[in-house]
Amino acid sequence: MESKSMTISTKIQQSNYSALSNLPRHIINQIKSEGEMYITAPNKCSRIWMEMRKNDFVTDAQLNFTIVQRIFEACRSEIVQLLKLQNEKDFFELFDQDNDGILNEDEQILVFSVIKEKMHQVATALLKIQEYILFKQLMKELRILEANIADYQNQLRQRISIKERKVYKEIGQEKLDDFYDKYYQEFQQLTKYKVDRRAQLKISQEKELGLLEDRLSKDTELMKVKPKKKLKDLQTQEKLVSLEERVEEALDFRKELKDLEKHEQDRVYKVQKYRIEKQHSDLLFKQQKEREQLEGKLQETEYKLIIQMKKDYDVLLKQINLHNNEITRIQSLASNQAMKKGLYEGEAKRQKVQSQLQNAIIAQTKAISQPESKINDLDQFHESETIRKLETRKSLQFVGSPGKPVYSEESEKTPMGSAFNGKSKNFYQIRKIIKESKNITQFYIKKNYGADLPVNFIRSAHNIQGDQHEKIERFLSVKRKSQHELLPPITQLYDDDMQEKQIKAITQTDQEIKREKALKRAFINEKLFRND
Repeated sequence: MESKSMTISTKIQQSNYSALSNLPRHIINQIKSEGEMYITAPNKCSRIWMEMRKNDFVTDAQLNFTIVQRIFEACRSEIVQLLKLQNEKDFFELFDQDNDGILNEDEQILVFSVIKEKMHQVATALLKIQEYILFKQLMKELRILEANIADYQNQLRQRISIKERKVYKEIGQEKLDDFYDKYYQEFQQLTKYKVDRRAQLKISQEKELGLLEDRLSKDTELMKVKPKKKLKDLQTQEKLVSLEERVEEALDFRKELKDLEKHEQDRVYKVQKYRIEKQHSDLLFKQQKEREQLEGKLQETEYKLIIQMKKDYDVLLKQINLHNNEITRIQSLASNQAMKKGLYEGEAKRQKVQSQLQNAIIAQTKAISQPESKINDLDQFHESETIRKLETRKSLQFVGSPGKPVYSEESEKTPMGSAFNGKSKNFYQIRKIIKESKNITQFYIKKNYGADLPVNFIRSAHNIQGDQHEKIERFLSVKRKSQHELLPPITQLYDDDMQEKQIKAITQTDQEIKREKALKRAFINEKLFRND
């Protein structure tokens, strides 16, 4: 019994209850200096953010390497302090995740998310070295930075939303321009059709009139009107009596025939003239009717075209504004989800880890406080204390100055070629944070949801997310390029004799294109909104 009590007292005397007893003093001081430096991180991040926004007015929120160089030079001290990166090449290589030569919206937000994660690591280290006041101050600044990151991503998202709505309006304007072009061409073709039909009718009527004139000018047409039979009878009787020398009767017949012949001649002439004028007037009347019928048909064709145009115009107006509310709804939903995610996801993850640690401490305390098998419990206690100290040292291994990071076991895992390709340990530590850390919030501003999920990820009812942005992409996929952005085929640049020819789509200036569109729009609107 005495030997057991002696063993217990010896182990209690040998145990060291301080988690900092085996931790070098310079590491503790270094962690404290890191914590004091990261307290000003939100203000430094705000300066980096303002510098990004100052330089992206040309590239529309996309930062290429040249712009990143300017930003790095302007904010070198802040970036070196917060990320411990010494040159812009490492900075650009780290955050250009898709290797497309630009930092898109998600990659820009990733810069501040990595800084936030490093702040959280420093805060965890402060908690382990029992610097509670500095830990609380740093956590307060970390929450401020979280709110700032949520605001940053919201600003970028709103810019994208405005651009998408603008593109949707441009698509609607393109459809309207196509509508005006289509019906302007239809009316031009109708005008040409009218001219052709009128010309054809005029030619046919002139030909018909010429044939009538030719027919009326022939003797056969004049012979159709004959003198009265009485005139012929009197002339016959005159000849008979003149042969019998009946002079007085012949003179009477001659006197009567003289008046009758003159009268009959006038009558035949008037009848012939009347017949010619009647046929001519009938033909002119018939041709006038044909012209009126043609004009009526042409007018009816135009009215049908106008009616069809008005129907298409009403349908087009509905199509143009059909998805406007849907796009606004999806954008608002995505913006609200991203803001909630940015403001609450980090805190929720920290509370979850905190609850797990609390449960572990409670379970460990309960295990030690059991009355049976105290020696075994003391062995387990010493073993747990040893593990806790090792974990404390490992959790502090990332802390280091920009010039000389503190050596740790993790530094042994740096790639073998890092000394030759000029990359610092901080470069690989940040890369590890980006790839392995689960605390970095993904906002999916430009990146599609699920692009970074593993291939064997199984979607279920509780992890199906996304902001339905693919719908907006489908709505905007019909956007066409400007005529000035499209290169024509080389065969259109030369004629049959291999001489360079001018192409209207290329030679027209923007002002000429706008003027032409305005003329077409005014012409079609006059047809659309007239009251007749």
